[in-house]
Amino acid sequence: MKKLILLFVVLVKQVSAQDPHFSQYFSSPLTLNPANTGNFDGPLRVAMNFRNQWQGIADPFVTGTASFESQLAKGSMGNGNRLAAGILGFYDKGLSGGYVANYLGTSIGYHLWLDEDQRHKLSVGFQTVLVNKRLDFTKLTFSNQLTSGGFDMNLSSDELVANSNFGYLDWNAGLMYTAMGNKGNFYVGASLYHLTQPVEGYLEKKNIVPVRTVLQMGYTHFFNETGSIMSSAQYQSQSGMDAMTLGAALVRKLSSNGKDILMYAGGWVRLQESVIPYLGLLYDNIQFGLSYDIVTDSRQTARLQNRSVEISMIYNFRDLKNYKRLVPWY
Repeated sequence: MKKLILLFVVLVKQVSAQDPHFSQYFSSPLTLNPANTGNFDGPLRVAMNFRNQWQGIADPFVTGTASFESQLAKGSMGNGNRLAAGILGFYDKGLSGGYVANYLGTSIGYHLWLDEDQRHKLSVGFQTVLVNKRLDFTKLTFSNQLTSGGFDMNLSSDELVANSNFGYLDWNAGLMYTAMGNKGNFYVGASLYHLTQPVEGYLEKKNIVPVRTVLQMGYTHFFNETGSIMSSAQYQSQSGMDAMTLGAALVRKLSSNGKDILMYAGGWVRLQESVIPYLGLLYDNIQFGLSYDIVTDSRQTARLQNRSVEISMIYNFRDLKNYKRLVPWY
């Protein structure tokens, strides 16, 4: 039983960082803040993210997410105020599929312009998420299954688990303020996750999932019609553990056959952990991002030889002609 308890200790420590964990947080709107639901120009937005984490270990964690948002009542609520809804799904798996977590959520967001010129906006959002987590013992190996010819999965692990598959309903909420001007756009927001502090656990002793607080802010400054810089920061805190990520990317606007092209190049830093080079491309209504985490913390480098690759894609049904009026790319 000791080896099983050790497995769960490792899982708890690793999964706490997977709630979910994206270096390109600005490209995953519904996991960054529920208030981002519908916080874009246009009728529809689709976003997808994929992360392969800790490639230096035998069984890296793999996280993927996809979201879809739609405006519900834009133009009928006065002064351009809007109501929007979204659907979010993501998964997290590790230990060669021995650990799997699936999430399916719905979001609703309301966006209120604070002035007639539509330069200052207040957004609020709520999110309900159905969570399912399970352990698949057919994909896990234990010391008593090791033979002279390797691991024999037909041998019993002699491990008993009270609950290898469980689920619960979770609730999240967020608030965001956005200011847009001729020289730049600014946003600041806060979100809370696990508001009801659900109970989970595989063993007889259950654990309460603590509230996770996320603060975010960003500023995009326009140098001229073709150049700008996008900067952002995110702070997370949960159960006495915190993480701070901040950085910036230079943006160059090009044109091809009447289509707008934006090139992004820069990087982010997760303090006391890693540096994250980043490249991005926006072509007309679709944008891509690529990042690679390079661990700088010698303690983690020695333990995990940690390397993580992440890609993102957002398809926004919107008009790019009014470039300076776009909300910053979250």
